[in-house]
Amino acid sequence: MMSAAADFDYYERTIRTMYQNYYWKRIVISGIALAIIMGYSGIFQDNLVLNFLLMVVLIGILIFLFLEKQKFPEVYQAFLRENQPQVQIHKIQEEEYSYNVMDDKKIRINKKGVRNLPSNNKQYTLMVGFSKAFFTREPLQIIYYNILDLTYEEKFRLRRNGYTKMPRFLRRFTLRNLQASVGNGLRFVLGNIFLLFILYRLLRYLWSFLRIFF
Repeated sequence: MMSAAADFDYYERTIRTMYQNYYWKRIVISGIALAIIMGYSGIFQDNLVLNFLLMVVLIGILIFLFLEKQKFPEVYQAFLRENQPQVQIHKIQEEEYSYNVMDDKKIRINKKGVRNLPSNNKQYTLMVGFSKAFFTREPLQIIYYNILDLTYEEKFRLRRNGYTKMPRFLRRFTLRNLQASVGNGLRFVLGNIFLLFILYRLLRYLWSFLRIFF
């Protein structure tokens, strides 16, 4: 079977850019959240203990994201080793918002931002994307698959053919999609609580800023 070395060498710059943009986006969002909390604390002098704890958490997240962003060479080489000496071909199932790797890995790859790169061996495609779960140790996913063997999840297949009454904009908020985004079990509960709490505080602080000017 073909060697993956040629593909990984050819697409390294493309995948590096995707990887760095993934982390930069999260760094910027976390930085904006930190700036809002710091600004609110400095101006209103309210909820200082809670805000201090939130700032510590956000600073920790920023440091973590920055360090992870620097690990691209290590992560990339790990995927290359995984596909040597023989390329690992995976079965892919398409859902509405994700591609599911149908083997022991149990990986869901977010459709948004995914890239399908033609392999040096024209029979296969190199899918590059990121895990759909928000909380994952290694978000980058590089998967070889045969696009002709792509299958569709049953409910998604029916929706594609018009057999559903649920509006498209509501499907993103189904329990299955939310679970796929955040994870399962305890991670699902804790992840949602933490994100909603941060969002609630930020909206309150932004409203307080707006009241100053209006």
